[in-house]
Amino acid sequence: MKSDWIDLGPLSEFPAEQPLLRKDDAGRRFVCVLRGGEVHALDDRCPHQGYPLSQGALRGGVLTCAWHNWKFDIATGACSFGGEPVRRYATRVDGGRVQLNRAIDMAAEVRRLVAGLREAIWRDEPARALREGLRLGALGLHRAETGLGSLHLAFEVLAKDGAERAEHGFDHGLALLADLCTWIERGWVPAEEAFVVAAHAVGEASARLGPRGKGPGRAGGGSPLARIADFELDEPEKVSEALAAERRDEAEARMRELVEVRGAAGARRALMPFVAQHLFNYGHGAIFLAKALELAGRFSAAADEVLAASTVQLAWATADTSLPPFAATRAALARVAELPLSGPEGAAVSAASVTSVDGGAAAPAASASTRAAPLDPAERAAFEAEVLAGERPAVEATVRWLARGAGPLALLGAIGHAAAVRLARFDPAWEQRLDAEVGVLDVTHAVTFAEAAAALGREALPREAAQLAVLAAGFVGKLRAADVAHVAHVAHVAHAAAPAGAAARAPGGTLLQAAEARDVGGALAIARELDAGGRRRAFAELAPFAAFDAAVRPIFTAHAVKTLEALQRLESSDPQPDGAYLEALLTYVVPVRRELHARRIAAIARKFMSDGRPPEGLY
Repeated sequence: MKSDWIDLGPLSEFPAEQPLLRKDDAGRRFVCVLRGGEVHALDDRCPHQGYPLSQGALRGGVLTCAWHNWKFDIATGACSFGGEPVRRYATRVDGGRVQLNRAIDMAAEVRRLVAGLREAIWRDEPARALREGLRLGALGLHRAETGLGSLHLAFEVLAKDGAERAEHGFDHGLALLADLCTWIERGWVPAEEAFVVAAHAVGEASARLGPRGKGPGRAGGGSPLARIADFELDEPEKVSEALAAERRDEAEARMRELVEVRGAAGARRALMPFVAQHLFNYGHGAIFLAKALELAGRFSAAADEVLAASTVQLAWATADTSLPPFAATRAALARVAELPLSGPEGAAVSAASVTSVDGGAAAPAASASTRAAPLDPAERAAFEAEVLAGERPAVEATVRWLARGAGPLALLGAIGHAAAVRLARFDPAWEQRLDAEVGVLDVTHAVTFAEAAAALGREALPREAAQLAVLAAGFVGKLRAADVAHVAHVAHVAHAAAPAGAAARAPGGTLLQAAEARDVGGALAIARELDAGGRRRAFAELAPFAAFDAAVRPIFTAHAVKTLEALQRLESSDPQPDGAYLEALLTYVVPVRRELHARRIAAIARKFMSDGRPPEGLY
C-alpha cells in the first residue's frame, strides 16, 4: 500500500478530548480527536446517513453522532450502537504537526466491509447491507461485464452468506436473489432496489443464525486429496444414496467435495437422479436446484455454499409423489423405467409397444426421424387437454407420447403452457375458506416446477428428462381441484380478486397502471390487445411491480418474481406462444392478497384440536 500523507496543521490546534473537523484539498472531511497524547482520525460523515461526527459528543473515547445516537470507538472506528463502523485513518505527529495517511489498505478495507455486510445480513438490516455493499463496490474491484455493476461483490457475499446460514438449505430468498440478478442484467430493475429486496428476503429467513452445522469434511482435517479419497468422487450416486437415507451431513460434505473438484456440472449430475425420482416439497426440489445452479454459475466464489444448501434442502424435503394420492404418477414413473430411451431428448428408439399406466396397450414408438419432433398444434392441444383433465389422464398421456417418440422437452413445453392455464383458472374462493389450507401460491408452483424441469431436462439424461415430464404433468393435473367451477373463470377471477372500491381503468391506461390500481379486469383487457412483442415487453414492464409493489412479505415477493420469470421463460421458449402466460401472471400478481390469514390459522388450529383431522387441501 502506497502512503498518502497530508498535513492537518500544528498539534497545538488540536484541543484534547474534543472532536475537531479537518478537510483536505479535495474537500474530504475528517473528524480528529486528541486523546491520551494520540490523534485519532475518522471519516467525518457518519456511515448511517452522512451527518457530521465532528458535531457529536465525546465521552470516554466514544464519539456519538448527534443525530441518531450512533456511537463509535475513536481508537478503532467500531460502532457500539447503531450499525456499521466508520473508517479510521492512520495519523502521526512529525515536527509538531499532525499528519494523516489517506491511503487505503485495500485488503483490510475489503475485509472490514464484507464483515459489515455479513453482519447486516445476519441482523436482517437491508438498508445497512446496501450501504456496505455500495462502499464495497466503490473500491472498484467489481467486474463491470457481469451486468451487476458496483454491487456484484455485494450480491456474491449475499449469496454465499445466505446459503451458508440457511438452516434447512436453499430457500425462497436465494431463489429470489437468482431471478433479481437476472432482471438487473436485463435492465428490468435497478440494482440498488433489487439488492434491498434480496437482502431482506435472505436475511429474514436466517436472521441471527450461525453457519449450518459443519458436518464431516466441512473444515480442516487433512489435504483436499485425502478428503476426496474419503468421499469417493467417482461415485456421484453416493450423494443420492445419502439423501435418500437422510444422512444430511454426509450428503452436504460429499457435495462440497464434488463442487471443489468438478464444479456445478458435477453437482448437477450427482443431484439429478434424486430430483427426478419424485415431486419434492411441492416442486421446490427441482425449482430450487435450478436456481442454485444459476447462482453457482453467476457467483463462482459462492458455488460451494449455494450447491451445498441445495443438497441440504433436498435432504429435508418431503417426497410428495410417494404419498397415497399420487398413485397414478408412481405407476407412470414405473412405466417410464421400462421405456427404451436414448438421445438428447430422451426419445424412444424401439418400435415395441409398452403398457400404458392403466394397463392398456400404448401406441407404438415413432420412427427415429420423428421421435424428437415437437408436437403439432392439434396434437399439443389434445395433450394439454389431457394434462388439465387430472393427474391420471395427465401422466397416462405423457407416457403414451414418450412411447411414441415425443421428446420430453417438447412435452414439458406443452405442460408449462397447461400450468399457465391452470394458474389463470385458480378459484379465489379457496383463499376465503377457513377450513382449507389452499392458496394461489400452491398453484404457482406448477408453473415454476414445469419451467425448472425444462431447464434441468436440457442437461439431464434421457430417462431423467422423461421422469421430470411425468412429474410435471402429474402435478399440473393434480391441481385441477383449484380450478374455478364454471367456464367463465376469467371474469370470475377478475371480479373476485378486485379490491373493494377499485375503479375501472381509465381509457388509454397502460398495463402497469392497471396493475398498480389492482384492476385485474382492466389489466386482462389490455393484455388481450397485445401481440407477441407487446407481451414480451409487458413482462419487463411488470417486473418492478412484481419485485417492489405486489407484496410485502418476502415469501410472497419471491413467488411474484419467480412466477413472472418462469412464465416469461416459458413464453420465450414456446414455439406456439399465446396470451396464456401473461394472463396467468396478471390473475396472480395483480390482486391484493392476504399475506397473513390470522382467522384461517386460528380456525384450522381449533378444528384440529377438536376433531384431529387435517384441513382440506388440493390433494
